[in-house]
Amino acid sequence: MTTRNTDPARHPRTAADAIRAFNHATLPTRNGPGITYPGTAYNAIGAMTMLAHRLPQALDHIAIALAELHNAGHLTADHGTPAQHAATTVKALREAEHLATALTDALERAHNASSPLGYCGPMDDTDDDQ
Repeated sequence: MTTRNTDPARHPRTAADAIRAFNHATLPTRNGPGITYPGTAYNAIGAMTMLAHRLPQALDHIAIALAELHNAGHLTADHGTPAQHAATTVKALREAEHLATALTDALERAHNASSPLGYCGPMDDTDDDQ
């Protein structure tokens, strides 16, 4: 019998782990930056843009779920009222949606601006532009 993992939070955790791995892989060293070629930066910016573009919908789904749980009377709170905490959470998620949209816009501008960049320095045996 196979077990199905129904925890949707596993997906953002996987994305967070992927960003951590990216940060580790691109860490600058004494020898220079962690990204050698502009094509790698362009591809990374494009991937980050895709990630940011999907955030508003994900945040909206969380806000809708909490609002529906509250409206159905299925929330409790350790202190204060469920209504206070749900309203504050939903408000913050709506703000995060707007910020994610702004992040997407900025990343799209960065992606477009980095598009014409090329590399003219010495070629290394390792190629991070795959």
